[in-house]
Amino acid sequence: MLAKIVESYKSFLSVKYESHYKLFCNRLGDKPEGARAEAVTFSWLRSQFEEVTIAEDVVTGGADFLCVSGNDKIIVEVTCAESEAVSTQSYLPNRVPENGSGGSFRMITHKLRTKASEKASQLSDYRMPRVLAITCEHVAADVLLGPLGAEMLLTSDPKIRVPIATGKSIDERIYMTTDLKDSVFFRFNKGTVEPCRQSISAIFLISILADKLLVVGILHPQPRHVLTISMLPLVPFLRIKKWPPENHRIETEWVIHSPKPAAFYHQEITFNEKELRSI
Repeated sequence: MLAKIVESYKSFLSVKYESHYKLFCNRLGDKPEGARAEAVTFSWLRSQFEEVTIAEDVVTGGADFLCVSGNDKIIVEVTCAESEAVSTQSYLPNRVPENGSGGSFRMITHKLRTKASEKASQLSDYRMPRVLAITCEHVAADVLLGPLGAEMLLTSDPKIRVPIATGKSIDERIYMTTDLKDSVFFRFNKGTVEPCRQSISAIFLISILADKLLVVGILHPQPRHVLTISMLPLVPFLRIKKWPPENHRIETEWVIHSPKPAAFYHQEITFNEKELRSI
């Protein structure tokens, strides 16, 4: 199905955006995972918004897509966590174990945060909410980019702290902490938690499977432009409960109870009535 989406996206570009079509074909040859990410995300966004158009300028660059529903607009930039690099950082090979056994692995929080850092400036010049979509085709993408991956990307990987010589029992002394090293939207500055990467209103973590994609979202607590999440009612979003945090206590919450990624089956890209009239 992924191949069909890519071909339908190529057909769409060849008719509506000829210069973008040539660039996409080049990307498909040089970086196929990134090109597939662009096509699949475009297909999904078309199912969620009334109108999705190509926003990137072939000369000056910019974000990928402009999405419009009614009076609401968002800009979306797509980037890809490539499977080989994900395998290296997670210690998970990009294949299903023959005997079905598992093994140790680590999350890819640092890689995801780096992707956001690389794209923050590209999203800085738009007077509307800006969303970064990070995709992955790795066989473990649904774990690495699922709810747990979102929680770790928002607060950075947690650590267990056990102060010694306090006179308290060990159960009373153990607590979770974070250095915010790979937190995507805030950081410590002279002992104070402050926002960063405010050009990004939200992040979509998208796991690309053979027949569908899985999506979770992360909201910036203090972006330059706030994303209205009612535009995407099926997507579970993670957010900070109270901002700014008090007494260095950071609490997160999902906007829906017991979150699981929203599943959307792949759809080939077709022309709508308005587009057909303009051909």
